[in-house]
Amino acid sequence: MNSLLKLIRIRQWYKNVIIFLPLVFSFQFLISDSLIQTIFGFLVLCIVSSAIYILNDIKDVNADRNHPEKRNRPLARGDISIVNAKKIFISLIIIGVVSGFFLNWQFGIVILILILNTTIYSVWSKNFVYVDVFAIGLNFILRAIAGIVLLSTEFSPWVIIGVFLVALFLGFLKRKNELMTMEEGYSNHRNVLKSYTIDSLNKILITTAILVIIIYGMYVFVDNPTNDFRLVFTIPIFVFIVTRQLMLSKKKNNLKKFYEVINDVPTILGIILYTVFTLALFYFI
Repeated sequence: MNSLLKLIRIRQWYKNVIIFLPLVFSFQFLISDSLIQTIFGFLVLCIVSSAIYILNDIKDVNADRNHPEKRNRPLARGDISIVNAKKIFISLIIIGVVSGFFLNWQFGIVILILILNTTIYSVWSKNFVYVDVFAIGLNFILRAIAGIVLLSTEFSPWVIIGVFLVALFLGFLKRKNELMTMEEGYSNHRNVLKSYTIDSLNKILITTAILVIIIYGMYVFVDNPTNDFRLVFTIPIFVFIVTRQLMLSKKKNNLKKFYEVINDVPTILGIILYTVFTLALFYFI
């Protein structure tokens, strides 16, 4: 059971919480039907995400065996056979797609596009510098769009741009962490890493972080749905979360870097504080 839970990567499901952004920012968080619909959408995204992770693990099983952290994954270690992994993948992908269309046909289409983009990434995009991270960013946008079509609501383009930039920021963080962790053996795991350098990634990360903060500020002052400036109080928390990630990216020789975004206590506390504070400003003040 433990191997199965590791295979479906439950700890990576947090990425799908983006689907809740349209619910919160369209003032529907306290509407039970909208909340339930979004929760079901989140579960579908989690099922599909798990299926995609399994597919990638099947494809990359040999490369993962050369990775200091990923060699402990169930397929790389041999805890689960390739045949059984394929059966689990097929089951999850069918359940996810069918459930997606059952919820909303437009949501189902978004799910198919998400699967397509991830498949293209797995076989092509991930081999090209910068294109690999942009493909990851597109998946985050699709998660936000999934929430929009589920609720048939409008959504600020500033938030969509912000989601994309945050995804780029996290994607480039991961590339830097992989370079720092893998050292001389990085090319054995991910060929595209040969095209990245620590210096170039540092510059990109600083630029992307500044853009993320600017875009969030533009949303707060220009296009937020409260029609006032109450969200300005969330800016310091937001800036802390972003700059904290920049600081963490300077750590060396830490095999857990790939997961630090959710393992770092100050980051977790910052995200919780931001979430609670934002909900309070939206719905109770």
